Amino acid sequence: MSKVLHTCPHCQKKEISSYQKLFSVSFSPAVCPSCKQESYVPIVHGLIALTLWTILTWVFIGLSIMSSMSFFLLGTIPAFIVCVNKYILNSPLATLQLNE
Repeated sequence: MSKVLHTCPHCQKKEISSYQKLFSVSFSPAVCPSCKQESYVPIVHGLIALTLWTILTWVFIGLSIMSSMSFFLLGTIPAFIVCVNKYILNSPLATLQLNE
């Protein structure tokens, strides 16, 4: 299985891992191994993913209650994976603006 790397907004090289990108925020940014510059995923992308996953979770809860089958609750797991992939891992990285 090949490792997916994301493009650094500074040097334009695919050097940032999915793990780094997933956990990068403005106060704890991802550091590019190539150019050593910092970047992060803007909070709005995380909020969109969280909102969509919450809505989908309630849809699955409703389906579970209506059909009396808790099996539908397992749908929240792939829904979470899709939301994270679409709205966090596929979002562009932002650069930190240093006050100098």
